[in-house]
Amino acid sequence: MSEEKVSRRGYVKYAAGGIVVVGVAAAGVYYASKPTIPTTTETEAPVPLRIGHLVGDLHHVGFFVAFSKGFYEEEGIIPTRLEYPNGATEMMAFSAGDLDAGYAGAPPVLTSASKAVDMKLVASANLEGSAIVSVIAKPDIKEVKDLDKRPVGTPGPGSIQDSLLYMVEQRFGITVARMPMKVFELPLALEKGELDAYIAWEPYPAQAVVKGIGQAIYTSHDILPNHQCCVLYVSGQLFKDKPNVVKKLIKAHLRGLRLAIDQPDEAMQIFADMTGNTVDVSKEAWKRMIWDSHMNVESMKILVNYLIEQGKVLPEEVPDVDKFMSNVVDTTLLAEVEASI
Repeated sequence: MSEEKVSRRGYVKYAAGGIVVVGVAAAGVYYASKPTIPTTTETEAPVPLRIGHLVGDLHHVGFFVAFSKGFYEEEGIIPTRLEYPNGATEMMAFSAGDLDAGYAGAPPVLTSASKAVDMKLVASANLEGSAIVSVIAKPDIKEVKDLDKRPVGTPGPGSIQDSLLYMVEQRFGITVARMPMKVFELPLALEKGELDAYIAWEPYPAQAVVKGIGQAIYTSHDILPNHQCCVLYVSGQLFKDKPNVVKKLIKAHLRGLRLAIDQPDEAMQIFADMTGNTVDVSKEAWKRMIWDSHMNVESMKILVNYLIEQGKVLPEEVPDVDKFMSNVVDTTLLAEVEASI
């Protein structure tokens, strides 16, 4: 079956601490020919899975859609949704055995993998999808180099946004005053004048733009085009012992992504209903999103090298980046699911 990747430049652009246990749902690519993705027909007993995701993260729209539409149940999975304030917190829960699978940014996932946490990255949730927004009330801030020594909010030191901000500092020779906060606090802090800018995953940059208090001055596309952002990961034990369950998980994920691409208005409404955002915010954020179930492994190698440079990953933990990535990334099940549909 032929397939068509969706990207932004060079591809088709689709633009237009706490844990919250939300509960069990009631109820990867995308294909140019738009075939119907069959649901499971097996009579196996449904398998409960604890699935983590980040608070209000548009990057995880494949999950939100699959959860809302009952795709997990149709594939033989009973999902329990667990929400985390950032990737580092989610990885702490995962390493403690509280999760079977989840969605998070590549840097915190890769950092955990470097510490010998047993996991496999099996699919991409999205590429890019973050932005630096500056406060409109300070017109002297026109570009990122104007942020030198200024307070800039982040979702936390273990987030991909923190890594992206480090890359910006290195590129422009600046040093910002990092202000880690809960991601949902960033827009209000900008409005109150506590921050001059912040970097966050969508839709939090879009919230400031739509409200008229912020402007996007640099996006993650500007920082590293087509970079891997969030990934779908599973425990190493689940991957090894129950590959068929992982394939069902991947299929539900692909179905969610496919709907987000084919029916963006419905996906935006689902996201709004499940997160409390407005559809206008989702539409603004959608402009900076790339939906792709295939991981950009080369960009993850770049991110790992930056993590080593930052001291978040020790050189002795990852002496060979290529080998490390080969061990932690496994797309064989994704390929099998794609071949079956």
